Amino acid sequence: MDGEDELTRFRDDLGINFPLLLDTTGEVHSGWWQDVAFPSAAYPQDWLIGPDGRVAYANNTYEPDEIRGLLDGWLDGD
Repeated sequence: MDGEDELTRFRDDLGINFPLLLDTTGEVHSGWWQDVAFPSAAYPQDWLIGPDGRVAYANNTYEPDEIRGLLDGWLDGD
């Protein structure tokens, strides 16, 4: 994501209403950084941290249906 406008579009595309935080300094990203997250090392990268605090989803392509499915499951308590 390149900025607040992109984050807002991402949120609106998914139809979610909980807060999303923009990591403007890269501090959060550096805390989860891996040597090679994906073979292509492409950006952007989407990461979702599950309720257990572990990386539950990581992808370098925008897959809104897959992301929505995970979020819906968590919100439903699955």
